[in-house]
Amino acid sequence: MNTILLLTGLLSGLAHSVYSAISKSLLKNRIKEPFLLFLYINLFQAILTPLLWLFVKPTLPPLAGWTPLLKASVTCVVAYSFLYMALSTGDASSVMPIMGSKVIFSGLLAIPMLNESHGGYVYLAAILVAISIAILSYSPSSPQSSNFPLKPILFMVASSIVFAFTDIYLKRSLAFIDSYNFMIYYNLLIGAWSLSLFPYFKSRRVSVILKGRDLSLISASSIFLVVATLLFAISLKIAHGVLVPNILQSTRGVFIVLISAVLAHRGSTLLETHNRKIYLLRLFASSLIIVSIWIALSN
Repeated sequence: MNTILLLTGLLSGLAHSVYSAISKSLLKNRIKEPFLLFLYINLFQAILTPLLWLFVKPTLPPLAGWTPLLKASVTCVVAYSFLYMALSTGDASSVMPIMGSKVIFSGLLAIPMLNESHGGYVYLAAILVAISIAILSYSPSSPQSSNFPLKPILFMVASSIVFAFTDIYLKRSLAFIDSYNFMIYYNLLIGAWSLSLFPYFKSRRVSVILKGRDLSLISASSIFLVVATLLFAISLKIAHGVLVPNILQSTRGVFIVLISAVLAHRGSTLLETHNRKIYLLRLFASSLIIVSIWIALSN
């Protein structure tokens, strides 16, 4: 078992779940326009990530490395657009676990695009993750509501599919440059693409000025997202392909459920599901993810 791969994958899932919880809180209670949060987080990442150059030597990607880097940044912007629309319309504890379906799409795309192949046990682990995702997504909030709210689920599935392409381009980019320098250029590009949202805000007459507590929470969310993405890039650099790092990062679904349970116990309404039966189902699903990780790393 590769201990470094295991730790980077799990910590990436944890950091991403915290980022998701903070983002959901902002969208629910403070920022009504999801794309405004999207813009600020991307700009904060673009500002924060170059601080890595204090610790690593600046390196430019070779010419051949820019093509997958550009494709990774563009698909990431599209995928996060779907993600923020999903978070703005659904319960984070139900919606975010669907992101784990990226493991299926990434695994399928990696076969023709990266010539990636694994033993049957690894694909069994991916199937277990998919089953776990379906269970984690079950979250009825009231007898009248749908158990599977369609709109946020469709947004998140779309986000997962596009993110699968991002993973492929991430892996291709890392063949040309180290994970740290990659992250710097990657987030600078994403921040640049996000500036194209200003005409949208102008047409919708959305004020783009945020301050105080909103900026503090966005800064925290951005830091967790930078950490999550960097750790994921490191795990992609270590791993043979994209499937195993995605299985590991699917633990974000487990962590967001744990965060949900803690907040619900403290009386928070950030993550809305409080049904004991649902928590038991999610506990079972979480155990399946743990089993899938053991299978993936042991074979």
